[in-house]
Amino acid sequence: MPITHSHLRSDFNSFWEEKPRLHKVLKAVPLVLKDDPTTLFTGSGMQQLIHNLMGKKHDLGQRLYNIQPCLRSQDIPEVGDNRHTTFFEMMGNWSLGDYFKQEQLEWVLNYFTKIVGLDSKKLYITIFQGVKDVPKDTESHEIWKKLGIPEEKIFEYGTDHNWWSRFGGPSHMPDDEIGGPDSEVFYDFGKDLKLHEKSSYSNKDCHPNCECGRFLEIGNSVFMQYIKKDGKLVELSQKNVDYGGGLERISAAANNTSDVFNTDLYMGIIEEIEEYTQKKYSDEKNKTHMRIIADHIKAAVFLIINGVEPSNKEQGYVLRRLLRRSAVKMQQLGLPITSGFGSIYDRGVLQTYDGFQGIDRAKQQSHVDKIIENEMDKFSKTLEKGLYQIEKLNFIDGRIAFDLYQSFGFPIEITEEFAREKNKDLVDDKFHQDFNIELQKHQESSRKSSKSRFKH
Repeated sequence: MPITHSHLRSDFNSFWEEKPRLHKVLKAVPLVLKDDPTTLFTGSGMQQLIHNLMGKKHDLGQRLYNIQPCLRSQDIPEVGDNRHTTFFEMMGNWSLGDYFKQEQLEWVLNYFTKIVGLDSKKLYITIFQGVKDVPKDTESHEIWKKLGIPEEKIFEYGTDHNWWSRFGGPSHMPDDEIGGPDSEVFYDFGKDLKLHEKSSYSNKDCHPNCECGRFLEIGNSVFMQYIKKDGKLVELSQKNVDYGGGLERISAAANNTSDVFNTDLYMGIIEEIEEYTQKKYSDEKNKTHMRIIADHIKAAVFLIINGVEPSNKEQGYVLRRLLRRSAVKMQQLGLPITSGFGSIYDRGVLQTYDGFQGIDRAKQQSHVDKIIENEMDKFSKTLEKGLYQIEKLNFIDGRIAFDLYQSFGFPIEITEEFAREKNKDLVDDKFHQDFNIELQKHQESSRKSSKSRFKH
């Protein structure tokens, strides 16, 4: 029997609440944080705990856990493979100056092997190899070995893979930003898994952080113990644990499928897309398009129930981009969008999540339907004409991208995808610079026109 997302949620909650762990559940925050201007969306479970990780006491105590809805718009171009999504749920636990590496790593291993039921032989571990200001994480290395992980399955990486802060590695962290080394857990789907064409390791030895799809990161314990002061990393007043594991990826590992879209978190959506298009997801030529539609429509639904509406600014622009990219992919599957996406976002998303993460299908269905249908109706009027124009082009630069944006409503990111197909390596910074130049010219022309109309 497949392991369902509701089963994984229940077991995760029970694991952290039972003795000897005794964690208290932390209420999930909205995808759009009104009091956090530093980011468009909630992208991790720790965003609401920044001050607590720096030493401020939390009302619920030092041991916390939750399942936090997250959205990372920077991952939109990555969606289409077996593991990347824009919307995901982060299953997390935190120690705010309480336990540290020994307890955390043992509990994480117990959770994956005894609760989720994963074979420990299929788990690989990564640790921080150290840099100038931060030593190698030999403590985690020894803990994993004592827990039974063989030496050959423990890999060391630098700040590009095994360091976590909201801004990336230490060199990218501004003053007063916190971060730390991490230890990640990967699930191995086997060396016989077909490698993805885009993998740079197709003809080399595979390892946990390669891009072939064989390994899937399922958990990351960040040892949040540093803060940047005057350009240097110094120890925080307390040592913290900030753990996160994607529900979607853990579900894939639990069901031993290398494709997160083959779990019950997505299959309802995929089945509706198949019904709507009369095409099969099992056909390789359809997978990328269907994955993008499934991810983007799900993300759009969650943005809408968080109060976002399509626009040309900030969160609204991301929502518009998600919906319009879905429309393009649907058109490429051979069907127009004029009949709507109703079954995909209703039975595919609202029904799957009904009762979880603020979804109330009965109350929210009509509102979601109205927002999506209105946006799709606007875009459908120009979508076919825009795609026809693109097909006739042999080359797309930034100026043409602006024309497609202005005339047909194509967000630059969507046109950039077509440009890369046609231009290959010719899409660079100048592509965006030329687009912005044309956009500024248009805006200036519009301002002058507006002034002249109201001059008298």
